[in-house]
Amino acid sequence: MSFIAVALKASTTAGSIVAGGLGAVSAGLAGYAGKTFVRSQEAAAIRLRSYFDQPLEFSMYLAAERPVTDADLAPEKRREVLMAIAQAMVAPLAAPAPAHREQPTVLVAPSRNGAASA
Repeated sequence: MSFIAVALKASTTAGSIVAGGLGAVSAGLAGYAGKTFVRSQEAAAIRLRSYFDQPLEFSMYLAAERPVTDADLAPEKRREVLMAIAQAMVAPLAAPAPAHREQPTVLVAPSRNGAASA
């Protein structure tokens, strides 16, 4: 807003153009800084989520192992099942979900008078 005031109070046309140009440049830089900040926060949120998901993942492996350990299985069969669990643990995961989320679809219901309303 300050560049608008400077442009309006400038005594010459050149001064107004310079003030307008500086305002446009500063708006562009502010947009770039904001976009960079949002990207940084998204990346941090993804890393933080994986940090908190790890204990849950480990508890699922333990939950899968408990019935095998408690069951009366032959040693060869138990080894086979535990090997399958271990292979599932070290297998690469499916491709990660995209970082952005789609916006939810807003359904519009018709109102009583026939016009659409949100």
